[in-house]
Amino acid sequence: MDYTIEDFRQALQDVRRRVHAGELLDSLGTELGRLLDELDYDQPTPVSQLNEKELDKIQKLLADKQAELGTEGGTQLEDAELIAILSGLRQTDPKLRDQGVFFFITDALQHGVFSQRQLLLMTRYLLQDNVLFSHITEEENDGIFMRSFTVFLLSMLNYANRNQAQDVFGDQLREAMIQQVALYLALERDYRGFVGEKGWAHTFMHIANLLDELTADVNVLRADKLFLLTLLVERLKRLDGPLVMGENQRIAAYITHIVNMNDLYANYFLKVLKQWRQELTRRPQPTTEAEWHQFYNQMRIFQALLLRKNLPSDIYDYLNEARNFLA
Repeated sequence: MDYTIEDFRQALQDVRRRVHAGELLDSLGTELGRLLDELDYDQPTPVSQLNEKELDKIQKLLADKQAELGTEGGTQLEDAELIAILSGLRQTDPKLRDQGVFFFITDALQHGVFSQRQLLLMTRYLLQDNVLFSHITEEENDGIFMRSFTVFLLSMLNYANRNQAQDVFGDQLREAMIQQVALYLALERDYRGFVGEKGWAHTFMHIANLLDELTADVNVLRADKLFLLTLLVERLKRLDGPLVMGENQRIAAYITHIVNMNDLYANYFLKVLKQWRQELTRRPQPTTEAEWHQFYNQMRIFQALLLRKNLPSDIYDYLNEARNFLA
């Protein structure tokens, strides 16, 4: 890339400020799309893996702490142990990353193992550039596993924060969350679902989970919910590979959630849909593999929306009228 992540962060924040000021809405997709079209990606570089000593330490720690879950004495984690476990998200081995680290963190959240301070510790750790944006400015690479599972865990931490009496995050951390998630949405383009022996990447499934959580958060401003929704749409338009492993259904569920929250979101998304379809009809017939993937990804998302039983009638009717076009 000819510019840094910080350069792009500032450009994105400028657009967001204009949305907050009421200066930009109807042309928000156009503005964001223009920014996304300026992105260029570097060749992939090796993604560092834990060494044998580090792996042995984390595997033993996971086994010990997992065995303690649900016992009478319960389990406790030192902060250093928690960070060591989270470092396993970088591994390409799904037995450690997915079945080990991720399963343990989710189980521990359900058992109420973490203190409020540790919920904050995990959230801040996962929002760091070197974690959330691991190798994100490069072409397809193994950094996707840390990025994607970071997003998934962030969705679970948002859920945990929403479902307790006290808002632990607060305005400052929530602002950092919005900024980082927006930048992630803009930069992420790895569409892969299940990746051979390395297991699930499933990036856009996890993105939809996180956006759903932020949508449900009453402390997130409407302007930011619209901003993130638009960023997702503009990124989806530009994916050059297929979303075919359940992502479309999960994205449709998120969209249905937000458009049912308030007429503001429903009316806005209907405008987005109309613009999206107009862009498709104005384009020349696809001639490359990437262009065909972009075309069919959009068709599959439209069709997934049509299958949602509680889609607002105006949106359903618009998509239904376009059935022949969507076929």
